[in-house]
Amino acid sequence: MLNKLAKNQYVKIIKSNLENSDIEYGVVLNDENEKYDIMSVGFENKNGKFVEYPTNVENLVQSYTTQDAQFDEVKENEVRRKMNIWLENNYKSNYKI
Repeated sequence: MLNKLAKNQYVKIIKSNLENSDIEYGVVLNDENEKYDIMSVGFENKNGKFVEYPTNVENLVQSYTTQDAQFDEVKENEVRRKMNIWLENNYKSNYKI
């Protein structure tokens, strides 16, 4: 579990409640006073596989603190590759990351 995040870091966001836990993957765009703007790139489906978000999904960028969810570094090479491709195709060409 990460207590501090860095700009451009790939993170696994684990949001847990009593019934289940949702896992999203994103990249940290900004960090200011321990509040982080994170762009969601995809999520983990019921089979444990990474699924990319389409770019027309609302609220891809959300603000978090490290108390809002559990954050881990994305270590799975397959997920990192898919995140790189998604960012290259949908984000980096339009914005500087």
